[in-house]
Amino acid sequence: MSASNGRGAPDTGEMVVVHRLFLQEYAAAVAVVRAVAPGDTARAAFVAAHLAALGQMLTEHHLAEDELVWPRLAADPAVDARLVARMEEQHERIADALGRLEHALPRWADRAEPGLRDETADACAALLPALEEHLGDEERYILPLVPGRFTAAEWALLSERGRAAVPKPHRLYMLAALGEAAGTDRRDEFLGRLPGPVRLLYRVTGPRLRRRTWSRLNGGLTESRVAAA
Repeated sequence: MSASNGRGAPDTGEMVVVHRLFLQEYAAAVAVVRAVAPGDTARAAFVAAHLAALGQMLTEHHLAEDELVWPRLAADPAVDARLVARMEEQHERIADALGRLEHALPRWADRAEPGLRDETADACAALLPALEEHLGDEERYILPLVPGRFTAAEWALLSERGRAAVPKPHRLYMLAALGEAAGTDRRDEFLGRLPGPVRLLYRVTGPRLRRRTWSRLNGGLTESRVAAA
């Protein structure tokens, strides 16, 4: 996905869709993990691999901001230093919560024990409030500061690092999940950022792959039940 719109300004709308992806997938994961039967190591391993890929993406997303965004804003006297400090503190809290989840994943994937399943689901649930607070603050207070402080090329570095962080076996699924996260309000923008061949690939295989992978993740759990969990 490109991080520059047609006017040559930084495309902050892409980050909104990425944020939606993280919230969408982690919110769904709580019920998906709890639905894995004790001893079903095959499905536990599949769900754990999905969450590990998502965690790798989230970690790189925040690392790129730590290295490319916060120092630029912190050096700007027009930006409230307390705002940058809050963003950094929120990153630390999310990293701690993500660390607890990542500690549980390989043990649960290996044994699929009920206690480890609950530990994994609880870690997903504990991550969500910190993630929701941070991503909401970032969209309200940080993204409006980007135009005029970052060029389109500078902002595109975040997008490039984000794409590179997606493990290869998960790339097409994450592309399809991004399309879903875009929703009806940002779907045209999402499709417009994709190179022609990737857009065609998404239209032909993306939604079908999303459904097939979702079926493997949830083991028969409907998306409406996930939303209610």
